[in-house]
Amino acid sequence: MNDINFFSKNKYILLPTKNNPKVALSIDNFSITKNAFKLYNPFSPKAKFFKRVVMFFYLYFNLLGSMFATKKAKSQFVEYLETLLGQHLVVSIYYATINDKVVLQLQSLDAKVIGYLKYPLNEIGLKHINNEIEAYELFSSLKIVEPYILAESYNNVPFLLLKELNGEIGLVEKNYLNIVLEKLKRENTYRLADHPRILEMQKVLLENKMLEHQTKVEKIVANSKGEYKLVYEHGDFTPWNFVKVEENYIPFDFEYFVENGLEYFDIIKYYYQVGKLLEFKVDEELVSFISDNVNIQEIKELLELFLIKEILSGKEEGEPIEFEINMIKVLAKI
Repeated sequence: MNDINFFSKNKYILLPTKNNPKVALSIDNFSITKNAFKLYNPFSPKAKFFKRVVMFFYLYFNLLGSMFATKKAKSQFVEYLETLLGQHLVVSIYYATINDKVVLQLQSLDAKVIGYLKYPLNEIGLKHINNEIEAYELFSSLKIVEPYILAESYNNVPFLLLKELNGEIGLVEKNYLNIVLEKLKRENTYRLADHPRILEMQKVLLENKMLEHQTKVEKIVANSKGEYKLVYEHGDFTPWNFVKVEENYIPFDFEYFVENGLEYFDIIKYYYQVGKLLEFKVDEELVSFISDNVNIQEIKELLELFLIKEILSGKEEGEPIEFEINMIKVLAKI
């Protein structure tokens, strides 16, 4: 599944480095290069500055920049896509951080962006793609997102082609976050002990013999007095998964979608990632940051459940979980 070549017959630059690329961008001419750089969306100020400098260089000094480019031959997969879509393609490639998928930007030869294609590279990526297809079918029916262009398979591996969202990616104001979260709420309300999301977590903890965390969940739900909505859980509710189009913030990247989700998990995820990755908060400072922005009575209990959920996800996908384990220890001292 992960040995497919995704290049079209074009000139490419690999960023940020040739040996460890995050993206492979086609730079055949000014318009194609300008579009290709849309695929490279670093979030830190340093990385954004690097993008601006490199983009300027390749846009306005393309002949000189081409000296550092790599020429690629067209892959069988791109030939298949050209037959499927009925036109020749220019492809730029984004390599996911956890190596579960690639995202391909498809352009026509006259530099019109056709869409963005997600293709899984392993079993984790396969799960994510199937999640996303399910989410787009649901959320497009609810008028939250536009329908996908197509969902097909190549060599029995599913992939998804999405429409381009022209807008800005960045921090989202709290009132706009609440507007999106309201659209994801469902009618049913549960105590934690009966909530489908918690019951599923307990089942998975038991199956994985994670008895320490199972005991923590049992204690939390036994003492909880709150009631919580059943929601459609985005699963990766972060600033970099929103696009501002005019005055609307549109969520995307539904690879961690959960149909029977728990109210507040998404908003906790948002401030957890902002605090941890953008403001470099740790320990009690991070807990306070989340608590100040998610002002609910049982925030400590829900934050601990959230951390256990993140640990489950990390173990499943082979990602580091030490930070979350430490945060649970911090919570125990508060």
